[in-house]
Amino acid sequence: MKHMKTTTTLLIALALIISVKSFGQQDAMYSQYMFNQLLINPAYAGNHEVLSANALFRDQWVGIDGAPVTETFSLDAPLFKNKVGLGVTVYNDKIGISKNTGGYLAYAYRIKFRKSTLAFGLQAGLSNLRASYDQVEYSQNNSMYDYAFSKNINELFPNFGAGLFYNSEKFYFGLSVPYLLKKSLFQHSNIEGYIQARHFFLSTGYVIKFNKDYVLKPSILVKYVNGAPLEVDFNANLWFYEMLGVGASYRTGDAMIAMLELRLNNQLSVGYAFDYSLTELNKFNYGSHELMLKYDFNFSKTRIVTPRYF
Repeated sequence: MKHMKTTTTLLIALALIISVKSFGQQDAMYSQYMFNQLLINPAYAGNHEVLSANALFRDQWVGIDGAPVTETFSLDAPLFKNKVGLGVTVYNDKIGISKNTGGYLAYAYRIKFRKSTLAFGLQAGLSNLRASYDQVEYSQNNSMYDYAFSKNINELFPNFGAGLFYNSEKFYFGLSVPYLLKKSLFQHSNIEGYIQARHFFLSTGYVIKFNKDYVLKPSILVKYVNGAPLEVDFNANLWFYEMLGVGASYRTGDAMIAMLELRLNNQLSVGYAFDYSLTELNKFNYGSHELMLKYDFNFSKTRIVTPRYF
């Protein structure tokens, strides 16, 4: 048992070191972001053209004690004849002894063209970062004690972000920086050198209609953080009868992903994603699981084509 605890502690410590050095996972990771891009782009607010609610739960690296667990809820809606979009996102991201809880408000100004829309978005909010070092089990050897971990951390970090999002019935393109302020985290603690970096996202996708019953939607997400390798998600989702979506993704240097979404009716959808790690961590975990529940308050008999795919 002690050996297992030691191994787990070393793995979590390694993950934290990697995130500190390369900013690899400061922000929560999602596999089903293509179904709700408000998670990465404030300009997406109001894009469904109806009041839309989305809940997501992610259990990452199952089998590793202290691995990331994320809960997210978002709500967005169009206003003023779809010229404005408003959204709110709240989240709780836990990894090891640390928790990051936050809430952000998003505003999008939407310019309507004949067959497309261009939106410019801003978001602002707060993150509460907590680290419970009193939960760490130290070695009985007193020489292993580190004063840097002698007290808990509880700090608030305001931030804001921006983005743009363009879409037509068959194409979309987005560019965003969810957190523009580059800040030193743990600034009131004994830990130094951990910086909240800017994350840049570029997303694009296209709808290929074979016929009215079969639709393919390939998409790409490019993620860039200064000091970390460029990461690209290659995605493809095949839709059957506008009811069942089956998809796969490849996240460079990280994972292969299988996805499934089922539209139960014109309002309610459920989704599931399974990540298989391609790193050395796959020896110690059973994959990552992500559940999504989406509800569009759309009671019109008229189908909205664009939000169904974007």
